[in-house]
Amino acid sequence: MSPYDWFSGAPTTPGVTGVFQYVVDGTYRFGGVSAKASIGIGDVTGSVNNGLYWGEPLIPNLNPHGLSRAIPYAIAFPTHAGQDDAAVFRANVLSGSIGADDDSWRVRGGYFDLMQTDRFVFAPAPLTSVVPSLGPSLAETLGPGMPAIDSWQAGPTALPLLGADAYGKVAKASMEVTDALLPSPSGTSARLAMGSLVFDEGDAGRYSVQLAHVWTGGAPITTTTYYGVDRQTYPGVQGRLFTSVLQNQDETIAGVRAFFHPLHEWDGLAELGRSWYDASPVTLPGTQRFGNFEHFALVRHFGDDSATIEYHRFDPTYATAILPYGIPENVWSVAWSWPGVWLKSNYQMVDNGVTGANRAGYRFRYDGSGKLEAHVSYGQWRQLVPETVSNASQVGFVDGYFLLQRNGFGTYGSDRQAGVYLAWHLPRDDVAFDGVEDYLDRPSLGTQTIDTVAMRTPELVFSVTHHFSKTLLASAGYGRYEAVGTWATTPVQAIYGLGFAGVQFATGPKSALLVQVRRYALTGVPSAPDGLPPTMQGTGLVVDQRIGI
Repeated sequence: MSPYDWFSGAPTTPGVTGVFQYVVDGTYRFGGVSAKASIGIGDVTGSVNNGLYWGEPLIPNLNPHGLSRAIPYAIAFPTHAGQDDAAVFRANVLSGSIGADDDSWRVRGGYFDLMQTDRFVFAPAPLTSVVPSLGPSLAETLGPGMPAIDSWQAGPTALPLLGADAYGKVAKASMEVTDALLPSPSGTSARLAMGSLVFDEGDAGRYSVQLAHVWTGGAPITTTTYYGVDRQTYPGVQGRLFTSVLQNQDETIAGVRAFFHPLHEWDGLAELGRSWYDASPVTLPGTQRFGNFEHFALVRHFGDDSATIEYHRFDPTYATAILPYGIPENVWSVAWSWPGVWLKSNYQMVDNGVTGANRAGYRFRYDGSGKLEAHVSYGQWRQLVPETVSNASQVGFVDGYFLLQRNGFGTYGSDRQAGVYLAWHLPRDDVAFDGVEDYLDRPSLGTQTIDTVAMRTPELVFSVTHHFSKTLLASAGYGRYEAVGTWATTPVQAIYGLGFAGVQFATGPKSALLVQVRRYALTGVPSAPDGLPPTMQGTGLVVDQRIGI
């Protein structure tokens, strides 16, 4: 088990780092038109791991997970402070744009965030860093996250695109077209061409259509798929791990979306997508087929509360282009810990936050507000197709979690998830409990006990936040993440615990300071016969100051 923070996936390595970064914006207005430009000035000194993962997300001209090559970073786990130190300074123009003062049209170049996108057609690459806050949040939380003072703006959740973009709006219709580079390793490239059209009818609903095309080039990449060339399997006590090499991927995704109100106090949502994928060279050319995405939801409102039922279907060949981040990380830690294709080093070009490739199922959810805020959910999904050798050899076939099975011994795995978020809002205090438990099961046939998966991963965060004023908050709490069960022939039992405390306050009209300290520890049974038990503990301190001029 590599030295990662289990709540975020960020490495916890010893070292001290200092980061300063400023974005200077300038605007020139004339005749109802605004011309804007942004310059990024930044410096990273000290531990590269900590600077890249634990501070405010690095601006684009410094971030190696985007397209910057400024910081000499390769994944490493130093054992002592000072072993991964560097000093880098950069000052560059980040973006420029020209458009109407009322934002009815705008043309942009450089780094930018999309103005509209349906995330089942395209979702920008998620951040790998831990955005500073008063405490941790679960990746699958049902709640609003940790509290913050009013002047503290929410941090970004995704990496920006690099390229050109045009947006226009007439009456209720808006259109955006994009040509941009996506995050990719040195020596490879990934490019996006996309267009979207949205009709926003306000209370009457929102309707959209979107088309995205992504293609890659350059050096081959080693991936945790089985349909590329140079296929390798690594059988052992943790299952049949596998890799293959991919190059020249090409994917097109088309989607339509409708959000509407079928009855008073009711909302309806329908999302339909289809994708086409190919790569060259592959082991079995011509075996690719289209993939479908379906998502239907119905919401009933009860005043400020609501109840939701939804259905997901995510084919194993839908949106399966493998897009690595800018810095390749280690492929394996322990198989049960991060076996997913899009975890750590790769991202999927669509949102797989609820369910991922090769799954279909339903989810119920209830959201209540008030002095006692409550959110509860239960979901159950099942594999659409077993991940056998023959199925996994099909071009574009991906399963988001389970490992390879022999032909004739395929079984269906299932995912279940129960979640709850409870918060008691007092005049000056918020007491919150955030919990999610995932159950992952796959039976084995005959002698193939290596296919067995019977895993539970309960995780929780308990916090108490005191509001001294609108400009001063303090919070403390405890987080716990467990992995319990059986993976292949390996017993799994590990616990990651985290105690935290933080304070956030305004230091002026346009400035604020956040200080957070974390004490973490990992313990459990060995992940291999006669191996060492996972034992790790440490302390992290984050000081984040935001200044507006």
